[in-house]
Amino acid sequence: MLNPDHEIPRVLEDIPESEQHALLEKAATWIVRRSLTTPAIIVLETCKPLNFLGSQFLIAFSPFVQAIFKGDEYHKFALVLEKDANVELLIELIEAQS
Repeated sequence: MLNPDHEIPRVLEDIPESEQHALLEKAATWIVRRSLTTPAIIVLETCKPLNFLGSQFLIAFSPFVQAIFKGDEYHKFALVLEKDANVELLIELIEAQS
């Protein structure tokens, strides 16, 4: 949930690695529980070259993504997906959980 006592991170480096991994784990779990493994992997693999741009499009898809993440977690998740390695890690987490 959005916490007024702290500032929302503006760059990926403001989010600790452990928190980045926790957000990716949460997304992977949500995807696997809803049996969306194959479509999610296809979309992530297809969009991997454009992950920075894709992370910016998360704003347009906020009603869907906010089903998983609330408040400042949503903004952090968008920043986490800017990094190529995090997109690959999300794919690996999805595959490991399925």
